[in-house]
Amino acid sequence: MKKFGFTALAVLALAGCGQTADTSDKAAATETPAATGSEAAKAPVTAATAESAANDRVDLTPYIGKYPSEVVDGHRFLDNPAVKAAIKMAVPDAKQRAVIEPGELEVPIVKVKGGRLLVWGGAKRAEDRYNWSVVIAPDGSKPEVCIYDGLGDYEDFQASQWFEPKHSSIMKQGKCPSDSESYPAADIAAG
Repeated sequence: MKKFGFTALAVLALAGCGQTADTSDKAAATETPAATGSEAAKAPVTAATAESAANDRVDLTPYIGKYPSEVVDGHRFLDNPAVKAAIKMAVPDAKQRAVIEPGELEVPIVKVKGGRLLVWGGAKRAEDRYNWSVVIAPDGSKPEVCIYDGLGDYEDFQASQWFEPKHSSIMKQGKCPSDSESYPAADIAAG
């Protein structure tokens, strides 16, 4: 009887150990590890992260006078989470958004009408055909994104595509603005 009781107890103990290890393995498998800094930087911006970044306190004014590719507080302008989120909200199509990239040809970031910041970039040796602008409030809100993709061969007929969150894109006259004198872009006048 003692032998049977000890054997049964040993079997139950081993079964219990296996069960505990089993559930901890399942728990470990379902836990998601925290993203590292480089993984977080590569992670796509979703609508939820876009809204979260937009709600955080942001001050983009230190970028004024800097080139878009210069690093301020650990981020290039277009890599700043608030800026990325604002651009994504304005231009939901990733293919269209892909042209907004610093480093090709750029000018320093300037303050424009309404206290907003304007950042401009263009394709090297083709900036007259391919350029973009982002106009954004210093707190990362109210983004306007302009993409000029060589539309119109003659200056009088050139038009750029403008994007704002929750609005359909519209065409405006000329290329994307690169300085405070060329912003805001003129509406296209029919006639």
